[in-house]
Amino acid sequence: MEFAFAGACDYDTRAVSRTDVCAFPRPPGAVAGPGGRRTESAQKMTPQFKHWLEKAHVQAAAAAALAFMWFVGWRLVRPEDPQTALTFIPTAHYGCFAVFAALVLAFAVVCALVTLPARPEGALLATLVGAAGLSLRSAPMRTVLWQFPDPRWVFLKLAVEALLMVAVLAAAAAVILLVRGVFRRLTPRWVWKERPEQLPGGAEQTGGQGRPSESSEPATTLRAGAARAGACLLMEMAAATVLLVVTFRSPDRGQIAFALAGSFFLSALIAHQTFPARMAAACWLGPVIMAVAVFAMGYLVADYPDQPTWHAALLVAQNLPLRAALPVDWMTLGGAGAIGGFWLSRRFHYARLHHGQQNQKTTSSGKLKAEN
Repeated sequence: MEFAFAGACDYDTRAVSRTDVCAFPRPPGAVAGPGGRRTESAQKMTPQFKHWLEKAHVQAAAAAALAFMWFVGWRLVRPEDPQTALTFIPTAHYGCFAVFAALVLAFAVVCALVTLPARPEGALLATLVGAAGLSLRSAPMRTVLWQFPDPRWVFLKLAVEALLMVAVLAAAAAVILLVRGVFRRLTPRWVWKERPEQLPGGAEQTGGQGRPSESSEPATTLRAGAARAGACLLMEMAAATVLLVVTFRSPDRGQIAFALAGSFFLSALIAHQTFPARMAAACWLGPVIMAVAVFAMGYLVADYPDQPTWHAALLVAQNLPLRAALPVDWMTLGGAGAIGGFWLSRRFHYARLHHGQQNQKTTSSGKLKAEN
């Protein structure tokens, strides 16, 4: 009864005296002014303002990263021939790949610092949006195929490059978590923090009450989380395959950007709403895994005997448009779309949870008034 009374005091201070209001705990950030009312500075940190602040940090970091990569980063990794697509392994530009990986990791650190008040996936989203500037400036895939007589080996090397993109993406995510972990110890007030029940799937692990459930065991919880993440990943790739068939209609750079970003955004949003995995990897792994699969299939079927290379290039680019996307396209454009869908789904989840808690507190407050 004491706990319920304390919650009622936070939302209806007129029902008790000023002494009673100050005697019970308030939500984090609440400051009582005259008469037990919150001050203006405390009222600003509402969930709506917190979400607006989160969006502002992520959008600012993404815009700055995109501008830098477009104007400066491109000069560091661009091919010797500006009319050639941005690839690293097929053209043996290993040094450029090292520079590309270093740029992504450096911006992962910067975006992690700028987006400390946001969710962790906001930093990775800003990083990939910035790296997408390199993808947008690249020439089309057919310019690479023109350089080699056997497109099969080109697709094999592109599959290897896509695997390396997985490593770069995983390293960027690890760097972001490391930076946030350090600052969570140094200045915990600067870092976005959620209670366990506010995370996707948290209600199952806390019994829906904000504390560990008696029936939940670590092994059971781990298996359930892994199963949810796997289901989210599989559903995302299945939905993205359908959407890509519909949207990927030409090898133009604008069409590639729209198809990859839009398809993975919608597929990640749908998959995470259905299977709310706690880790963003369940979504950002989808585009790079599909890239490896697409290039591997290209290696197996791209056999054009007794035909000129330019004809093979046109066949690949026009009749098989999925293979017209470069590994960097799948990682940056597809990855940014997937992380964006995951981020939006997390925000939807939080909004529903907050709305439910507000309704529960309103109901408890009404019952308390009726009893009094």
